[in-house]
Amino acid sequence: MTEIDARLQRVIEEMTGNESLLEMLETEAATEMLNWGIATAKSLVSKTGGLDDFAADLALLPRLKAVRQAMRSIGNWAAGKYAEPASRIQLRDKLMEYLGTIFGKEARLPSAEKMDLVLNQVDNKTNTPHQLVLKLKQLLEEPS
Repeated sequence: MTEIDARLQRVIEEMTGNESLLEMLETEAATEMLNWGIATAKSLVSKTGGLDDFAADLALLPRLKAVRQAMRSIGNWAAGKYAEPASRIQLRDKLMEYLGTIFGKEARLPSAEKMDLVLNQVDNKTNTPHQLVLKLKQLLEEPS
């Protein structure tokens, strides 16, 4: 097993073993969030080739923490915990901060307006948590 594979395995085990990350969601939405988290972590870990474990941990720890925080915040949002519009503005700001940490300050992140459009879809009660997670995931994956 290469050093990258071992790092990735540790990260995946930590995410899948941390029930509090996704306990607020039903299975389908939780699976979608977990898949996003693992794919994001895999991308981050893949960039640590050639680093020793200490240097890799220094580079990864803040980013992986931000992935977990984003997953928890998105899960809470999809589960309806940000019902007030003012709380969604705070959520948007937190998510933008987490995404900046995950992808780097130079990354092309969604605009605040686009983020608000998706976050406000929680008001449409026909959206399931799974649909909400998919919409936010799509926003995060589209080029800005």
